Amino acid sequence: MAKNTVKVEGLKELDRALAELPKAVARNTLRRVLKKAGEPIADKARQLAPVKSGKLRDSIIVSAKLGTKAGQAEYAAAMEAGLGQTAALGAMRDARRAAKGSGSFAEMHIGPGRQPHAHLQEFGSVNNQPHPFMRPAWDAHKDEALGIVRRDLGEEIMKSAKRLAKRAAKLAAKG
Repeated sequence: MAKNTVKVEGLKELDRALAELPKAVARNTLRRVLKKAGEPIADKARQLAPVKSGKLRDSIIVSAKLGTKAGQAEYAAAMEAGLGQTAALGAMRDARRAAKGSGSFAEMHIGPGRQPHAHLQEFGSVNNQPHPFMRPAWDAHKDEALGIVRRDLGEEIMKSAKRLAKRAAKLAAKG
């Protein structure tokens, strides 16, 4: 199998510009660009997805949120120990807070939302042939997605910086 490689240049300057923004603003700026870049992949995946009822096709999204299982084991353990729902919710909340720092600064997920058997369509099973729709969509549009990031990220950073400056000027004028 051939190894896929993508060479990216010029993002160090954009990373430095993002670092000058407040953390939340930088993350949201990056997420806006990543969401825009993911749409062509999601559109192609919707075209390629097998359509029986249309649920799989309609569930394909571009989202910063991915269902997480963080905290579920802690909640279950607290309930089994008889600590009560309040303590179990606290344990779950603590586990989710601990897991929040792990991962990337900003991520975007492209794929079926709450479709538990979507992977069986993509990869097949003992009884069914694979019907890939996500991988071909990625292969067809990964360069376009990278181009969107390269083209639009600088512009989005400038827009965010202008909004921050405008907000600061407004607050300074108030008092």
